[in-house]
Amino acid sequence: GRITYYNKAAVELWGYRPTLGDARWCGSWRLYRLDGAPMAHDECPMAMALKQNRAITGMEAYAERPDGSRVRFMPFPTPLHDETGTLIGAVNMLVDVTDRRSTEQRLDESETRYRGIFEGARVALWEEDFSAVLALLEELRAQGVTDLRAHLGSHPETLARAIDLVRIKDVNEYSVELFAAERKDDLLSSLSRIFLPETQAVFVEELVALWDGRRRFESETTLQTLRGQRLNVVFTIAFDGDRCKRTLVSILDVSALKAAQRALREQKQRLKILNRVARTVSSDLDLERIVQTVTDVATEVSGAKFGAFFYKIGDNGSATYTLYALSGAARESFGAFGLPRKATLFEPTALGFGPIRCDDIRTDPRHGEIAQHFVPLEADLPVTSYLAVPVVSKAGQVQGGLFLGHDETGVFTQEIEDIMLGIAAHAAIAIDNAQLLRKAQLEVVQRGRAEQDLRRLAAIIESSEDAVISKNLDGVIMSWNTGAERLFGYTAEEAIGRPVTMLIPPERIDEEPGIIARIRRGERIDHYDTVRRRKDGGTIDISLTVSPIKDFDGTIIGASKIARDITERKQAEQRQHLLVGEVKHRIKNLLATVQAIARQTLKGTSAEEREAFIARLMALANAQDLLTLERWNRAAVHEVVDRALRPFEAKHSARFLTKGPRDVWVDAQRASLLTMALHELATNAVKYGALSNGYGVVTLGWEVIGEEDAQNVRLTWRELGGPLVVPPERKGFGSFLIERALQGGGGGAKLDFNPNGLICSLDVAL
Repeated sequence: GRITYYNKAAVELWGYRPTLGDARWCGSWRLYRLDGAPMAHDECPMAMALKQNRAITGMEAYAERPDGSRVRFMPFPTPLHDETGTLIGAVNMLVDVTDRRSTEQRLDESETRYRGIFEGARVALWEEDFSAVLALLEELRAQGVTDLRAHLGSHPETLARAIDLVRIKDVNEYSVELFAAERKDDLLSSLSRIFLPETQAVFVEELVALWDGRRRFESETTLQTLRGQRLNVVFTIAFDGDRCKRTLVSILDVSALKAAQRALREQKQRLKILNRVARTVSSDLDLERIVQTVTDVATEVSGAKFGAFFYKIGDNGSATYTLYALSGAARESFGAFGLPRKATLFEPTALGFGPIRCDDIRTDPRHGEIAQHFVPLEADLPVTSYLAVPVVSKAGQVQGGLFLGHDETGVFTQEIEDIMLGIAAHAAIAIDNAQLLRKAQLEVVQRGRAEQDLRRLAAIIESSEDAVISKNLDGVIMSWNTGAERLFGYTAEEAIGRPVTMLIPPERIDEEPGIIARIRRGERIDHYDTVRRRKDGGTIDISLTVSPIKDFDGTIIGASKIARDITERKQAEQRQHLLVGEVKHRIKNLLATVQAIARQTLKGTSAEEREAFIARLMALANAQDLLTLERWNRAAVHEVVDRALRPFEAKHSARFLTKGPRDVWVDAQRASLLTMALHELATNAVKYGALSNGYGVVTLGWEVIGEEDAQNVRLTWRELGGPLVVPPERKGFGSFLIERALQGGGGGAKLDFNPNGLICSLDVAL
């Protein structure tokens, strides 16, 4: 009963503007009966028309305005129905009949009011003359026709004649607007201009009403504008005047209402379908059944000839699609299609950007090479209409695509596309749930295997001779094996829950924060030699390996420590150190004796030759000193270079430029030979080369070359700024020593007497 529309004339009658949607039944401020008694709004003629579902005529009442003045009026409420006959509202025409001074005045005023209402109403009003139609009906009755409906059904020419006999006398301005006419005259010629074939059936019922003597008739029908646009209307016809010469027809456009009703029905249908899909897939966690159900429902609802679901495997960078479910076609027939590839037409669906709908895929400019994709099955499974909808998870990951096809054009509408999007959304949720179940099942299996592995690992740890300890990131001990009990003297009950610092001597307490910091960064500490404290207060040498402990999500939650007793190794190293020192002392004494003998033996030679020989012995002694630091096993190249050039740096320190990696090692024999070679190069540079003047320089660089299983270190000696270099006529002992010393095992030397400075390449096997 809520008022949804009124015109200007109604405002003038009521004396104010009631709020649309709030005011009910009647817009009058107050209502009174003709005898002066108050009339409740829910008892007014409009309320009666809606409650009784019938038109109300012949009533009058008073409407009181907010300023206290009263207006006598006559209402004409008429119910409105939808296409199923359901009551949906009513339209009311209010006629002000206040002043009735004389018959002529009343007629004039009534006509004026009528014209005002007629022209001002936002309802199409037509004034028609049915007198000729009435005469036709009387003629038919005189001819013995008793069933007009049957007669008109068998005599369509009579129906056409009746339509032409209706004379349109006038239409209001809103009719001109509603029927897309330029002026009134465009609508006055004939009803046939606005009639459709289906309108004639309603006109037959209109004639039957007139035949039966009814004065009013209302119905729904479909008309058309002068531009051919269809209109859903509710019309009411009142056969009035002498021989129906002044028949009033009101036409209410309910196209928007019908569209809303259709949309509501479509929405209900979509919801029904989606609820069906939701109930089906939500109760199932089997991925194969879910996908097959979704494909079957989508194919059925869309009217497709076939439907397919392609499941995505891999990430976006290397994703592939496999045919997972099929409906409406044999798998062997569909197999010739191949798999969707990343072509122009498929790309939006494959990437999850949105659906693709084609009325005719053969002519769609977006499909690129896809026409060739469908050619193999043209005979068995032709495709013309095409609809592809991505199935995207809540997290935005593309799970697959729903593909629908038909051999006719224009099969898939926007409504079908919307329904498919809803089905795809439910499918995504169900697939997510099924995948979660699979993941959970896999985790259960993996957890069981992990627990078995943990039990085996625990047994290994428990039987290990090494101390295996775990701690959290606060440094609190969380586990303690029997090896730890033997090594440190604490039982598991005594150690677990206490800080690991109880094992660290006071002078090494600063080690623990550094270890924890590296563990937090995810680093591993390998074979870190240190000292720890036992329960009895004594200390013990250990080799410590520390690794991060991570939870299932990869978060670091603690550290595991493996401590190995290296007391015996340390004692052996001490004994070896003493032995090395003794050997070093003996070698120095031996070299000193050799030097003394050499000086005595070489008294007859020149001082230069004597000093050169002694210098070579000193270089060899330096190499032996270096090797003793590494127990005669190996020496770092950068230390060999430093030792070999040290005797020359007192006078030429700023003229040696060395550069190379520090983590390159050579064995003891090659270290000695390399030392001798570098000593000879430096000696020659001082005597004849770049270091013989005041401004020449020597650059020495080294790098690792070759494959991993056959690597050399290459040292390049380059002299710059020295005297002009002339190749020697014969090789001296120094050149011979350099070239011969490093031969074998992949090593060697190459001397280039470049005029601008000597270049020597030394290759030493690693």
